[in-house]
Amino acid sequence: MPQREKSQGIMGSESVKVVVRCRPLNDREKALSSKMVLSMDLQHCQCFIEKPGAVDEPPKPFTFDGTYHIEQTTEQLYNEIAYPLVEVSLTEGYNGTIFAYGQTGSGKSFTMQGVSDPAAQRGVIPRAFEHIFESIQCAENTKFLVRASYLEIYNEEVRDLLGSDTKQRLELKEHPERGVYVRDLSMHTVHSVGGCERIVEQGWRNRAVGYTLMNKDSSRSHSIFTVHLEICHTGENRQ
Repeated sequence: MPQREKSQGIMGSESVKVVVRCRPLNDREKALSSKMVLSMDLQHCQCFIEKPGAVDEPPKPFTFDGTYHIEQTTEQLYNEIAYPLVEVSLTEGYNGTIFAYGQTGSGKSFTMQGVSDPAAQRGVIPRAFEHIFESIQCAENTKFLVRASYLEIYNEEVRDLLGSDTKQRLELKEHPERGVYVRDLSMHTVHSVGGCERIVEQGWRNRAVGYTLMNKDSSRSHSIFTVHLEICHTGENRQ
């Protein structure tokens, strides 16, 4: 696909990339007659921020590894940013992370979880599930074990959103081979896209939420959903 060919240029060979996505004004901002102060140069991956009321000051430029304006969809973002990460995990066994960062109401959940309609705005997470299981179905002489975990960091405490006791405080540990891990974090075997989606929904219901002026259903925590893949080659050239 053209988008996925383009992704090689966006992702490049560096370990960390930073991209920015602009959202449209929400109903609250429209009611307050707020003005859009952001413009983008998509070709050069630049954002320009205007200072309200400072008509004589030029917009302040910021450069990123990728930029996505209002009219661009989550489908495009996935093909260009997330697809290479998932693919290299499936084919070469590398870890990959997509970290959504921004203030309350900035669109993190919209990008990561998305909406079912229109289809082009389905989130990064459900698209990754489909990508993984489509690749598994197409693989020959290979067995896969897919497990998922879901944790929350709230008030500097780590909790298992899928555990039998979601209020239990878990500990961070370090292993010489595994690196940093969460002790006693539950792992759940999944066999399909639907199974992954049910686990996400279960964990989401257990997250700490609270009302804010920006978002009445805002999560008050950070969360990490991880898909763990174990791959075993069963053909003549086993690995």
